[in-house]
Amino acid sequence: MMIKRTIAPPIRLRACVLLILVAVTLTATLAGCVTEQPSNQTTSPTINPVNVTHTYYYAYNGTSYLTGIIKNIGTQNLVNVRLQAEGYANNTTYERGYAGPETGVNSAVLPGESAPFMIKMLPVTSSGASTTPLNQTQVASANLKTVASTRNITSNNSKTQTSAQPAEKYNLSYRILPPDYMISNENPFPLAIVNNKTQLVNQTISGVSGEVYNGGTENVNSSAVAVALYTKDGNVLGVFVSKPQGELAPKKTAPFQIAIPRNFSISSADVARTEVYVYKFTS
Repeated sequence: MMIKRTIAPPIRLRACVLLILVAVTLTATLAGCVTEQPSNQTTSPTINPVNVTHTYYYAYNGTSYLTGIIKNIGTQNLVNVRLQAEGYANNTTYERGYAGPETGVNSAVLPGESAPFMIKMLPVTSSGASTTPLNQTQVASANLKTVASTRNITSNNSKTQTSAQPAEKYNLSYRILPPDYMISNENPFPLAIVNNKTQLVNQTISGVSGEVYNGGTENVNSSAVAVALYTKDGNVLGVFVSKPQGELAPKKTAPFQIAIPRNFSISSADVARTEVYVYKFTS
């Protein structure tokens, strides 16, 4: 009996520790967990609160774009969310792109809220091409296949998107790396969009105009307006941003204009939903 009393507790303790480690490993795998992200006020949670979905690939005028939606699945406000994507083949990165508030990512995403993004992929110079680790952490991926003179891509939660353009030397795969973000307890400024109108030219969406309203009690020094175009499947066709808005006093409005470049040629027939939103730039 003395032997059972002295040996059994350590065995149970080791078993519990192993079970806890297994549970933590499973949780990290299922949730796309990454290392703890930086925070400006509090310690970040162990589980990544930025969930990336609807990742999709488009080629406009020979340039690659990755689009998708981020959702705050945490319990605190996220600010300054920034994404990085890579196009790679043979364990080497050949394209790289970034997205943040300057490109339309809402500067403050509250718990449960979503925000669209679009990442423009640019070639990495031959001197800047870097080796891509096989075990590189990622939160979303989209694989590119080259067939004859057509580039196809498939991505999670999306159909295959085909675009005609010359075949490339490499069959690129794309992935979105774990995002950077900060945590904030501040409430976002009560900015709103009013009187917005979508502009068409020959059934192609050419822009969006309207007004920004400051419903708060303080001046907003700088803000931006963005428009996101969605397909019927919820995929993001594109995100386009206005020039930075100037200072806006409380209870005042200011006009905005977003021009969509002609090379995108997004038909109104392909757009099931248009979302226009305004956000304040954070310091």
